[in-house]
Amino acid sequence: MPRFIKNEKGFAFLSSLVDLMVLMLLLPLISLFYSFSMLFFASLDAKRLEWQLFSEELKVYLREIDSIEEINDGGGIRISRKGEEFDIESYPQLVRKQKFRQGHEPMLTGVENCSFRLDGTKLTVRAKFLNGLTEEAEYVFTYP
Repeated sequence: MPRFIKNEKGFAFLSSLVDLMVLMLLLPLISLFYSFSMLFFASLDAKRLEWQLFSEELKVYLREIDSIEEINDGGGIRISRKGEEFDIESYPQLVRKQKFRQGHEPMLTGVENCSFRLDGTKLTVRAKFLNGLTEEAEYVFTYP
């Protein structure tokens, strides 16, 4: 046998221990990555995104309002601002907007029911979607 070959007894055992240590260090990172990816994909739900867009659009209508009132027993609100009047109300399977009680512009679709509650200068909107998801938002507004 040549002289340069060394004795490698125990090499497989030590190599396995090192591999196991590396695996033990990476497993928590893998589980963290998995949990973050699940949260990320949950936030990309189409209904959640549509709710966020509706919520932002409603904020625009609540700026500089002259008056606001509940209509349809909490099924909608009537907003007057800058000489214009808007009705935002629940309709079968959607929330719609009308200007001067004319037209029909969908703002939120796939809605089982939606309620609007006024309490002083606070508006609470709660929507239940057909897929079972429930969302709620509160807005505080001031008069000019």
